[in-house]
Amino acid sequence: METFNSDISHFDPRNPFAGDEKMPIKFHMGALEDSEETVKQGRPIFKDVEFITIFVSKDSIVDRPVRDDDKQRFPRQYQGWKLTGASVPGAAGTPLENWAQISRAQVEEMKYFKVFTVEQLAEMPDSQVGGSGMGVQRLKALAKAFVESAKGELPLLKMRMELEARDGVVTELTSEVRRLTKLVENMAKQAA
Repeated sequence: METFNSDISHFDPRNPFAGDEKMPIKFHMGALEDSEETVKQGRPIFKDVEFITIFVSKDSIVDRPVRDDDKQRFPRQYQGWKLTGASVPGAAGTPLENWAQISRAQVEEMKYFKVFTVEQLAEMPDSQVGGSGMGVQRLKALAKAFVESAKGELPLLKMRMELEARDGVVTELTSEVRRLTKLVENMAKQAA
């Protein structure tokens, strides 16, 4: 394995990414929570997003969503990753992997049907299931119940988020009052 040399003495301003091709990196699909949809739906909703993992050193690993400059910085690796089909884009929703009602084996089986979220499972037509058996029908019923129950929790989620925001403001204001109190005390000591 080639090592990445961070020595900048060979920096070429015409090619700011020179040497980056030796960096160990990995493109992959990750999930980010869609906070706006989470509030609307009353349960965690995620979106598939392209991620990059950059192994800067043994102790420093960067894992974040892909930016446009990453595609320019690592064009060969990005194109190779896209061509391998390593990315299986799913739909926005609650990933099956994060749903306690389904086993890992069932998650893999659902991938065959191109079903990646609880919402997709709940809406999956019977014709798509074919002769898969009653297990899929039971999972569909559980998924529908999950989606419906989450809708009922929406007011509680909104209230919880409002309370958390208010608590953040209270903490901020308390900190500022303490700072100002100390400032006034110090000014009083200096005046005396």
